[in-house]
Amino acid sequence: MPKDNPPVLPESVEPPRAGIVPRFLSWLFATAPRQSRGAIHGTHEELFRMRGELTVLRAAVEAIRAEVGRRDIATLEELLRTGNRREVEALIRDRTQTVSLPDGSVLCRALGRFKMFTDAADSGIAPHLLLDGYWQYWVTEFVCRNVARGETAYDVGAIYGYWSLVLADLVGSEGRVVALEANPWLYGLLRRNVLVNGLGGVISTHRLAAAEAEHASVSLPALLTGPSNGPFAGAFTAEGGRTLFNAPAKALEDIEPGSVNLLRIGVTTQADRVVAGLGGLLDRSPGLRVMLDFDANRCAGAHAMLEALSARFPLRFIDGDSLAKPCTVQDLLERRRVTTLYLSRVEPR
Repeated sequence: MPKDNPPVLPESVEPPRAGIVPRFLSWLFATAPRQSRGAIHGTHEELFRMRGELTVLRAAVEAIRAEVGRRDIATLEELLRTGNRREVEALIRDRTQTVSLPDGSVLCRALGRFKMFTDAADSGIAPHLLLDGYWQYWVTEFVCRNVARGETAYDVGAIYGYWSLVLADLVGSEGRVVALEANPWLYGLLRRNVLVNGLGGVISTHRLAAAEAEHASVSLPALLTGPSNGPFAGAFTAEGGRTLFNAPAKALEDIEPGSVNLLRIGVTTQADRVVAGLGGLLDRSPGLRVMLDFDANRCAGAHAMLEALSARFPLRFIDGDSLAKPCTVQDLLERRRVTTLYLSRVEPR
């Protein structure tokens, strides 16, 4: 009988390579076999392979963070901890989403966390909120540095409530925000934004115009009116080629008792009238910080208003690097005609 076939010896199989850490330690403490430690070129090859594996590991970690990590944006404070404006803006943009609604509004996500209803016809603020998820980030960053827990803030001309939501996040449940918006359509969106974000306990809203004194009704121009067949259509009238609406008005000193820590004035066409009604509020708020949206092209009493403010506060504007810098009345009227002013005796951070 033929002999059994001789056994076939298995081909030599290279044992699996050790992980990168054991290999590095082996090389570092000279515990590897002597023949692998003798040649310098072998060490270079090993380091080259380690470098390649580290690159792969970094790519894997970044992929995980892209899928999971950057979805967890919690608070504005956490956003600002990175200290890198481009990274923060990218994180916010990554969270943007939009949903068009049949009532003429568009629901979006602002600053990575706030749900906001905006006007579909708006070509001013809304495009920035819809595509970028923020509005005037350099000012947003300044506000976040200069508002603390437990403070009281006013948002005059709140529109959708972007600044109201930012301020509410910063002052927390210990503080409060008073938001004024006179336009009935925008006031409806403001109320929805406050409620959908669960901030009704922090933000109180008023459909009021701020003025130099109390008025039962003032006529104001409307840039946004909502759909022509919407529930607010009857609140607007056409006169002399302009769309107008009526709203009650009060001086800011008469809105609520007590002191205020931060006042934001966002009504550029009525800014002089708002400032004229500050008297008592300034007297009872010695540490007040005022942020005023200034537009020399739209404010009829710009010169007189700036002279009055400069007599009480050092004039500063918030520059693109998010820092408040000194300016003059002449500079604001002649060269820097549109900007956000910071007015206070309190040094900004």
